[in-house]
Amino acid sequence: MATKKTEAEAEDSEGEEPEEGAKKGKSKLILIAGAVVLLLAIGGGLMASGVLGGGDKKEEEAATEESAHAKGGKGVAKPVYYELPEFLVNLSSSTARVSFLKMSVTLELRDQEAVALVEANKPRIIDTFNTYLREMRPTDLNGSAGIHRLRDELMTRINKTIEEGLVKDILFSEIIVQ
Repeated sequence: MATKKTEAEAEDSEGEEPEEGAKKGKSKLILIAGAVVLLLAIGGGLMASGVLGGGDKKEEEAATEESAHAKGGKGVAKPVYYELPEFLVNLSSSTARVSFLKMSVTLELRDQEAVALVEANKPRIIDTFNTYLREMRPTDLNGSAGIHRLRDELMTRINKTIEEGLVKDILFSEIIVQ
């Protein structure tokens, strides 16, 4: 026995389907709109933090280029390096065991004119470095923290010896503690 729907029942059931379809369509639309808003919020946050967009880098490059032009140069100034002779010093020790430090250092200078100042003061720089290095103990050079402290101290001493801001960085080519 199959049951047949009356016309009224058929109209009622047809009326329900569009309502369910409309509900599904509205929920999909709300879900898509929510996803778009979420993506826009994430993108805005990333741009504001500087991860996307690179606006800060462009501004920094423009400022660097303007300062180079103001100084009469063209473009961004290239780094200037000066290599000091190799250092081999006895380290301070409270035991009978002798320890040595062998070190190769390259100085990053602020500009090409600084090379002449470093050349003129080279004996003073070497003396300053040797004096400081001979007071160090092998344990002072342990780990990356020891190397960072060494770099900071040598930077401070060389800039006080010659001229403040002359040396921008100290680069170690070789460090051997034996």
